[in-house]
Amino acid sequence: MIIHRKQSGFTAVELLITLFVAAAFLVTGYQLYALIIKDSGNARAQARAANVAYDYIRQYSPSAGNPCVASTPVSNAPITVSGLQHVTVTVTYTCPYSSTPTITKVDAIVYYNSPQQSVEYATYVNK
Repeated sequence: MIIHRKQSGFTAVELLITLFVAAAFLVTGYQLYALIIKDSGNARAQARAANVAYDYIRQYSPSAGNPCVASTPVSNAPITVSGLQHVTVTVTYTCPYSSTPTITKVDAIVYYNSPQQSVEYATYVNK
C-alpha cells in the first residue's frame, strides 16, 4: 500500500517564479517613478521660462509703435532665472499685415538649459 502525502506551501519552482514576477514589478515601478520625476522637472522648467516670456510680453507690448516698425529691442540678453541655466531672452516687433500698419506682433522667446529648449509667447498690439 502506497501512502501519498500532500505538501502544503510553495515548491521551489513556484517560489522562484513568484520572486521573478515581484522583481519585474519592482523594476517597472522604479522606471515609472523615474519617468514621472524627470517629466515633472521638465514641466517645472518650462513653466518658469513661460512666466519670464509672459513678463517680457507685458513689459514690451505698450512700447509697440504706431505705425508698426519692425525691430528687436532685446536680442539674446542673458538673464538669471531660479532653477534654469543658460537663460537668454529675445523680444521682437514685427509687422504681420502690410495693409494694416497699426498692428504690431510682439514676440518674446526665452531660451534655457542645455540642451537648449525654448518657450515663445506672442501677442498682437493695435494702436
